[in-house]
Amino acid sequence: MYDLPIQQLVDTLQGIQSSFSSNLDWNRLEISLREAIDDFIDQVMLPVLQTLLENINGFLMALKQLAARKGMRFCGFRQTSVRIFTGRTLTISSPWFTKAPSKRKRKKAPNGSGCHLGLEVLGFIERVSANLASSVLQLAILCPSFRIAGNVLHEQGISLDVKTIQRLCRKFGQGAMQNRGDISFKGNGLDLKDITVLICMDGGRLRQRKKKKGRRPAKLKRQGYTTDWVEPKLLTIQFLDATGKLIREIPPIYDATLGNIEEFFDLLELYLQQLDLTTADRVVFCADGAPCLWKRIPELMTKLGVSNWYEALDYTHAKQNLNQIAEMIPRSLSSHRQEIFEYWKDLLWHGEFDKLRSTIEELFRSPKKRTQALKKFDNYFAGNEDRMHYSVFKKYNLPTGSGAVESAIRRVINLRLKGAGIFWTAEMAEVMLFLRSQFLCGRWNIVLGNLVNRTREMFMQFWPQMTNTAGFQLAA
Repeated sequence: MYDLPIQQLVDTLQGIQSSFSSNLDWNRLEISLREAIDDFIDQVMLPVLQTLLENINGFLMALKQLAARKGMRFCGFRQTSVRIFTGRTLTISSPWFTKAPSKRKRKKAPNGSGCHLGLEVLGFIERVSANLASSVLQLAILCPSFRIAGNVLHEQGISLDVKTIQRLCRKFGQGAMQNRGDISFKGNGLDLKDITVLICMDGGRLRQRKKKKGRRPAKLKRQGYTTDWVEPKLLTIQFLDATGKLIREIPPIYDATLGNIEEFFDLLELYLQQLDLTTADRVVFCADGAPCLWKRIPELMTKLGVSNWYEALDYTHAKQNLNQIAEMIPRSLSSHRQEIFEYWKDLLWHGEFDKLRSTIEELFRSPKKRTQALKKFDNYFAGNEDRMHYSVFKKYNLPTGSGAVESAIRRVINLRLKGAGIFWTAEMAEVMLFLRSQFLCGRWNIVLGNLVNRTREMFMQFWPQMTNTAGFQLAA
């Protein structure tokens, strides 16, 4: 089967070697070798793929059974093109399936309901092989824009326009998010014995693009849009050893959503359901002083069957709020402001809140300033005292800061989704938040493998019996 392509490759390589001996152009040599090998791969992979798709008594028969399970029917073969890992396009004839019409109402299937089911089984995403799709998606989520990602791909010999890259991101992201939570984990659960699970939460900022309401003004060609700031909420889950150090062998978990606070906690619950927190040594929540976060944690832990956990308010946020009180210090004491602030930080670290409050009360002579300072103290510190025993946390190797989520916000949101002139639709922002989170936390290959294997695992229920009876072989 491969004799002719191999001989053509040998002849081509000999010609490339002769050309290099005369021009000594190493760059041209590398390009010529890559093109020759890509041509050889095309000639090998095309018959392999076409033979499999046309295997009527084996692969196609199993596809029909899978389609019946999914409420679809076979509608013949359609000519289409696929892209393989080299970036080359192969033209093939692929079995086409559409949604079966209802028996009660004989209506035509809606547009967009058909699919190349055989390609899905083989792991193609939007008729792009999973290996190539992974490379394209990584560039799309790491480059400053989709256009720059396209330029980088073009330099690698892969020509994809911006809309195709966006469509690939949307298709992959939406497909993965249908199983958001469990798709980020391998089959075997994590052993949390002697492990501290650290859960951090915070919000970022990006601009959301929305069409303006009402009729389009007659003098304008477009409807126009608004670009209001919105707050995506991000979570991080990390795993620490008994000394409080990060266990680098277990990749952390990142994810974010544009949804409201209830939807954010639903997302957090999806991930925590994959972890048996009842077996963990300790469970710690760390965030800023937002009451909307803290008041929902007990209900979440009750749902998950966890009776004991720790809550730590980020020490840096606490110092920032304490500094706001320090900035109210009278001008007569401005030369001692830093000294006073350092003393207050020491009281804060050791959890001496009564002494801290009385010191603030004595320091401010003006009734107005004293009232403002005490109001700030009571609103932020008084209700969070149990979350601010930092010296005790340190003694028992518990975290005192949420630096993990602060770093994740910068890397996941700020470096790609937030910037001058960058606006996102809610749909695409949600997809990009998910994709960047999975890549930057180190779970990209897990998500990719779970997604492309999902349809194949259903198909394998029918495929073994087909191979046993049909005796299908790829190579004659």
